[in-house]
Amino acid sequence: MNGLLVMLDILRARRGPQDLPADPALAVFWTGVAVAVGLAIGVPMYGATAALVMNLVDVAVLFGFVALALRFQGFVGRQVQTYTAMVGTGAILGLLMALLTLVAPIDPEAGEAPPLAVLGMLLLLGWLLFVYGHILHQALELSNRMAGVVIALGFVLISSVITQGVAGAVTA
Repeated sequence: MNGLLVMLDILRARRGPQDLPADPALAVFWTGVAVAVGLAIGVPMYGATAALVMNLVDVAVLFGFVALALRFQGFVGRQVQTYTAMVGTGAILGLLMALLTLVAPIDPEAGEAPPLAVLGMLLLLGWLLFVYGHILHQALELSNRMAGVVIALGFVLISSVITQGVAGAVTA
């Protein structure tokens, strides 16, 4: 329960990844939550197999990104906490997105979503970028949070390209 409270505080930028224990089991737990939430969102749009592969690739890309960014800055010892913070907050925001898609379903055939759902998704994406920026600002000891947000934006773009590429290969 304490881990959830820390995650909620990280989502509000009141705490950082350093406030989480460097516990691989906690990282595995939040990875499982992220994959489960990703399946809830992805299965209706892509099918079970593609959604599973996409979510596994997504968490692998996140893990690799965190490892490379921290290694580049010389903070390898922060990998478990940083990854846990990013995968956990991403899972919680993903859960909010899953709830949003239940309230305002996306039509996968038409590729359309209700306008309020699109607005909600954009707000959640903005929140995710802010939170990831906050986490990276803390973990990489960046001079300001905006630098973290820019790095987070780069990560989200790269991750999306890789994940969508895998989706195309799996569904082809």
